[in-house]
Amino acid sequence: MSMVLVWVGVKRLLERQWSMRKRSPLEYIVLATLSCVLAATLKYPNRAFLTRPRPDLKALGRDAPGYPLIGNLPDFIKHREDPLQMLHDTFREHGDVVSLTMPVFGRMIIVNRPEFMEHILKTNFDNYIKGALVRWNLADILGRGIFVSDGAAWRFHRKTASNIFTTKLYRSLVQDTFKSSAHDLGRVIEQCIDACHPHHHSPATIDLQAEFLKLTLDAFGKLTFGLEFNALSQPGSNEFGDAFDYLTTAAEQRLHNPLWFITDRLIPSRNRKDRQSKETLNKYAAMALAKRRAETDEEKESRPRDLLDHFISYKNDDGTVLSDRDLRDVFVNFMVAGRDTTAQGLTWQFYSLMANPRIMTNIVKEVDHVLQGSEDNIKYEVLMNDMPYTKAVLHETLRLHPPVPKNLKQAVNDDVLPDGTRIYKGEFVGFSNWCMGRNQAVWGVDAELFVPERWLVPDPDKKSLFGKFKAESQFKFITFNAGPRLCLGQTFAILEAMVTTCILLQRYSFTLQPNHPIPTVKGSVTLPMRKPLMAVVARRERVNAPLDVHSMAEGEQ
Repeated sequence: MSMVLVWVGVKRLLERQWSMRKRSPLEYIVLATLSCVLAATLKYPNRAFLTRPRPDLKALGRDAPGYPLIGNLPDFIKHREDPLQMLHDTFREHGDVVSLTMPVFGRMIIVNRPEFMEHILKTNFDNYIKGALVRWNLADILGRGIFVSDGAAWRFHRKTASNIFTTKLYRSLVQDTFKSSAHDLGRVIEQCIDACHPHHHSPATIDLQAEFLKLTLDAFGKLTFGLEFNALSQPGSNEFGDAFDYLTTAAEQRLHNPLWFITDRLIPSRNRKDRQSKETLNKYAAMALAKRRAETDEEKESRPRDLLDHFISYKNDDGTVLSDRDLRDVFVNFMVAGRDTTAQGLTWQFYSLMANPRIMTNIVKEVDHVLQGSEDNIKYEVLMNDMPYTKAVLHETLRLHPPVPKNLKQAVNDDVLPDGTRIYKGEFVGFSNWCMGRNQAVWGVDAELFVPERWLVPDPDKKSLFGKFKAESQFKFITFNAGPRLCLGQTFAILEAMVTTCILLQRYSFTLQPNHPIPTVKGSVTLPMRKPLMAVVARRERVNAPLDVHSMAEGEQ
């Protein structure tokens, strides 16, 4: 008791001394700062600084509670290695409309139903834009390209690029470029098999993810920009691919780190890697431009017009042409679309097939039955109309593993979503097709299972062994976006993936390396696997395997 009395006495004495003496300017600053922080904490007890309160969302249980001043930033930091699973868990806890807050970004309303997609991506399309904040975050990587542009700038990119995506081009690609790329990959596989046991034709173990990335880099680089990357012919990684992968990962990290522009400069290794990677992309863009400008008239006339031709020859209303910086942004943005997305789709598809032997058996059966062992039968019309199971497998892959797994828009003006949720000017609206693909209210109780049959309906003409392919609404299956921003290269990507799949499955059998772990996602603006996809590949003879077109077998993933 005496100790308590002594302490109270000392405390009062110190308080009296503090009140009597003259305070320094620094002390006043500290006191003022602490007072401001305390006041701000009381005003923003569970949301980010400068965000408006949303009691309407809280009353409906849609306001995910956060921390004072920083909102839900700790959640994003904690789950930075797997943000998609965090979003999925958030939807399951709070429903299909959830509010989150982040410093700098402010409030984000994330939604997870097709009717919201239709409203945002079509009905009120002009009200939802990428916005200045997203462009600022990604400007040094993507520049002013199609992925980060809005309004007139976006319409220019889209209109110019749309000139090359024609049915005539698709037929040509199937017969030439896509088959050629698949043959190049076949040669790599043959070399690996021969290197293992040249006389016994034993299987080889191959990282399919790495090879698919090389395949799409070679094909898209040559087709659209005239660059010969020759990635498949080179062992190991390649300079452009490494730089590209680093920057797409860095772009994703920025969306979870409001202070990236400071931290990226404070960490010497990151600053150096960031600079070197951007220099690599700029170098290859300059190479493509220099090569094109050095062409003679005869050389230009001897080849089809490609994507770079359309942009390099474009003239503004005042007669000026695009700058080298503008063309560099075109190069980088379309390489993201052409390299990463198709390669990752193929990677997840082959994993899904190897993890589900019944489905692998069925797709091989269709490939053998329709193509009859001849690559000459791989034609545009055959792929689009006569291979429903192969198409269903690809679409089911893209439903569960969309190569661009999430998106973010900013409201230009106040709006009301179909369920009555208010969106205020400046707030962000986010959605994840990765999450919606797993939403049982949208896709059924088996939403998280790999079931290609969900894309098939009975075929009254019985032209196919498996039925008829039935597409879903673009607002339910938003892997290729929807509305006015529907992906220009959708058919391009589907055909490239199907041609590659058909040629590989005709020649080889694929199984997972023993004890292969279930793949996890590496943080990126796209959806790469964190670790290599190691497959055991062997030459095959055509197998007349029995069909199994029933529902998903128990235990399949």
